[in-house]
Amino acid sequence: MPPITVVGSVNRDLVLTVEDLPRPGETVLARGFVEGVGGKGANQAVAAARLGSQVRLVARIGADGEPIRRVLAAEGVDLDAVLTAPDATTGIASVVVDRAGENTIVVNPGANAVLAVEDLPQWLARTPGEVVLVQHEVAAEVVAAAVLRAREQGGTVVLNPAPARPVDPAVLAAVDVLVPNLGELAALLGADPVSGPAAARDLLERADLPCGAVVVTLGADGALVKQPGRPGVHLPAPVVDAVDTVGAGDTFCGALADALARGADLPAAAARAVRAASLAVTGLGAQSSMPDAAQLDAVP
Repeated sequence: MPPITVVGSVNRDLVLTVEDLPRPGETVLARGFVEGVGGKGANQAVAAARLGSQVRLVARIGADGEPIRRVLAAEGVDLDAVLTAPDATTGIASVVVDRAGENTIVVNPGANAVLAVEDLPQWLARTPGEVVLVQHEVAAEVVAAAVLRAREQGGTVVLNPAPARPVDPAVLAAVDVLVPNLGELAALLGADPVSGPAAARDLLERADLPCGAVVVTLGADGALVKQPGRPGVHLPAPVVDAVDTVGAGDTFCGALADALARGADLPAAAARAVRAASLAVTGLGAQSSMPDAAQLDAVP
């Protein structure tokens, strides 16, 4: 089984649970507090590692990041390319989650902002069949370099364009699988936001994206897979009681990469990722609620 290399962010997650999200100028009392490890890079790496993949993480942490390093090592993530920025603190995400599982997040990038192109390992994507998974919580030039280098080396490139920002067409053209949510897809296309599987399918059918395939995450509605020359396929999600949606998208991406590395075709990989994300929203916190392989295999 080829490895997965994740290039992305590492944060300390500070999660507060509340009855209702505060309105502007309002102070509310939290019902609970959890601190953990987060960041899209770390989350996606843990999600794939927990399912049994060999995962390497390329990232920057601050001088305060040794406890985070221990947590990720305990998950089996290869940290040889996780570098310390001595003059920076590890990124921090302040997360507020309401009783319906909806959330607001404010992120201070910290050491993530100093991850540079020079920090990318020269061996990136040199293993045949390697999956390289990248997101947008690091600098655009780092994302571009990782994607283009992985493409040159023959890796399978998966880009999660979150948070939304413009992507150079040459970078998109080097992406095998683009994994946006509906808001990120609309932003990439310069379109008005839409909701629901039918609207997502219509938007994708009219889209002119130079990437290989697109998998749109739809939250409780599952996902939509669009491959070149084929109609879009809607993959519904199991009905679950959502507790916290933080990390669901990252769980999806990690599980998708894991399935692709195992040789699954894209619709099957996306279907497995939908089930993994559905399990992840049933617990509080990003990484703490990510399923392992046994838990995921138990889902019909």
